[in-house]
Amino acid sequence: MAFTFNANDIRMASTGLEYGGDYNVKVVSADFKGQTKNGNDYAMVRFEVVDSDQQGAQITHVFMDDAETERPFRYREINAMLVGMNYQGSGEMTLQSLMPQIINQQLAVQVKKFEKSTNDGKIYYNPRIDNFGKFMTGGSNPDKNNPRPSNNTTAQTANGGFNPADQGMTPPPMAPQGDPFGGGF
Repeated sequence: MAFTFNANDIRMASTGLEYGGDYNVKVVSADFKGQTKNGNDYAMVRFEVVDSDQQGAQITHVFMDDAETERPFRYREINAMLVGMNYQGSGEMTLQSLMPQIINQQLAVQVKKFEKSTNDGKIYYNPRIDNFGKFMTGGSNPDKNNPRPSNNTTAQTANGGFNPADQGMTPPPMAPQGDPFGGGF
């Protein structure tokens, strides 16, 4: 196998999403994590963009089964993801039994914003999934007017000038806040 040298084609590989937008993704990992402090089951799913100039970028989302709480709402994210995958199961299920079934499944996600998080004094901006939908036959649509923020002070100073967030490296994400179903595809 060979490649062609091109001095203008030097973009470094990155696993971080650079822009908000609507993306076709596949599930590359789905791990049941146990229970939160409140006793709700939760799982971490990593999605990978399958097309566009953002191909290979990864988006991590934490799902929580809060269906048995007084005011459940987070479990609806799981249902929205499954609808986007054209999931054929039905009835009651657990996150623990579901996670192995969704590996390599494809769907679309919508990212409108990036959430700021801090880990060991370093600032990161993680993409937040705002909605789920069916795989888009027309392909992904990055929103170049919505770039991932970067921090050119704290993180660079803490790392001697190297900012992992600018290189697409992210720590484990924080659970999203609020209702992610404020809009649709």
